[in-house]
Amino acid sequence: MESFSDWLLNVLKQRNMSQSDLARLAKIGTGTISNIMSGNRKVGKNTLQAIAHALKLPPETVFRAAGILPQQPPETEIAEQIIHLTKELPAQEQSDILEFVKLRHRIAEERQKNEAKQPRSKPAIP
Repeated sequence: MESFSDWLLNVLKQRNMSQSDLARLAKIGTGTISNIMSGNRKVGKNTLQAIAHALKLPPETVFRAAGILPQQPPETEIAEQIIHLTKELPAQEQSDILEFVKLRHRIAEERQKNEAKQPRSKPAIP
């Protein structure tokens, strides 16, 4: 299992962020972030929540990376991120997202129906 500091380093690399960027956004001292990254400091829940907020991630995602919560399947992680980000939007935009998801769901259902109706090709006889 990946350590929290390795996970955090990967997240920062993906976002092209520095440790000081994270410290500033999380309102945590750079020394604290440095100690976390080097594995010299146990990370408390308040610090994890501040990191989650700074990275715009659900706290559960960060808590799982830190080993406080059990791991979830990737689709659950995606659903948590969608919910977390959607909650930060105004009500009308939340409604727009719901309508988009309903549309995508109908399209997927139609695709499945169409695939089920198509005759299966028989394997060629040599």
